[in-house]
Amino acid sequence: MSTLLYNSATDIKVSRSDLANLQTPPPIGSRHAPYPFHSFVQDTVNAIQNSGYVINDEDYAITKSENRLFGLLTVSRPVNGYPARRHDTFVGLRGAHDQSISRGLTIGSRVMVCSNLCFSGDLGNWRSKQTTNIADRIPNMVSDAVAGLGHADKQLTVDFDSFAQRQLTRDQGDDILLDIFRSGGFSASQLGRAIADWDDCSVPEHTEHGRSVWWLFNSCTHALKPTGANSNHSDLQHRSTIIYNKMVQGSRPLLAA
Repeated sequence: MSTLLYNSATDIKVSRSDLANLQTPPPIGSRHAPYPFHSFVQDTVNAIQNSGYVINDEDYAITKSENRLFGLLTVSRPVNGYPARRHDTFVGLRGAHDQSISRGLTIGSRVMVCSNLCFSGDLGNWRSKQTTNIADRIPNMVSDAVAGLGHADKQLTVDFDSFAQRQLTRDQGDDILLDIFRSGGFSASQLGRAIADWDDCSVPEHTEHGRSVWWLFNSCTHALKPTGANSNHSDLQHRSTIIYNKMVQGSRPLLAA
């Protein structure tokens, strides 16, 4: 599960083309080198596309008088010319013109990008201070990060295929949900939403393999979705990691067979 989380009352959602119209402020010191948000995003997009991936979705938000940028791109590698959407990988980015946060990239199957400064991905994080020669450093940092997408694809293919093939009884799924709750992966209300979706799935496509770990995994991520724009998102990445690990454990009997 990955989403761009921002405060709808104070932050502004923008498109990539909107970023080109933003003013880049002058330096605030001898070692400060403002790097346009549009250039940062375009460098990231170019590296992704040059590596053979397609961008399926992209979201951006600016805040703090247009001095901070947060973004999330959903990418996949086409198979035989057609998008492989089940194995989406996520690329998060952030940066600031006022030196409040470093330029950063993060990738993974579960990525947290939030305007309250939560920023992490389960497959890697890259950061660079916005100082002299940042325009030379950023493309290399982007290329290094995007190089990790190949590993992500392979890992997600193995894990998600095992999730889809591993069948569960309803009671086995209930036991895993309770284990997730006891391990800190759910609040009480999130546990209730996960159980409800495990009972009656809200997305029919998630049931295409029957009552499986894949269905259960999607019920869990459905339960984690914030219920309000200003919700506290600080523990979402931690909870999603617990859930993912429990799903991998739940599919191990199939892998060992």
